[in-house]
Amino acid sequence: LHPVEISAEEMALVRETLAEGELLLWSRMCRADRSHSVMVARRFTAAEPHAPQDALAGVFLHDVGKTVSGLSVPLRIVATLVGPRTKRFASYHDHERIGAQLLCEAGSSFLTLETVLGRGRWGSALRLADDV
Repeated sequence: LHPVEISAEEMALVRETLAEGELLLWSRMCRADRSHSVMVARRFTAAEPHAPQDALAGVFLHDVGKTVSGLSVPLRIVATLVGPRTKRFASYHDHERIGAQLLCEAGSSFLTLETVLGRGRWGSALRLADDV
């Protein structure tokens, strides 16, 4: 609930990892989601130091689809507890697919999309880093 500040070094890594369109989408995420993405990326790279850049891009962008729901952090908690009962709650629960669609439109690689969707080796590693 209290996002950690992103260091200049971490922000530089985000900028060098993401393509222009991806960085624009990442920048639209709320502060808490950007902070969370960097924290997950730290765990991911510690476990998978040789992961390709496109997989790391997927890690930074794994929650980008949540921007479509427009839910605040407290409403996200409610949505998690009650499930996809409204259109916005359903959008929140479908954030991986929505994020992959946004990223496809932005020109992201297949590997980035697969990672965002939690598929393949890097998607599995993302899920482990995200579930800690």
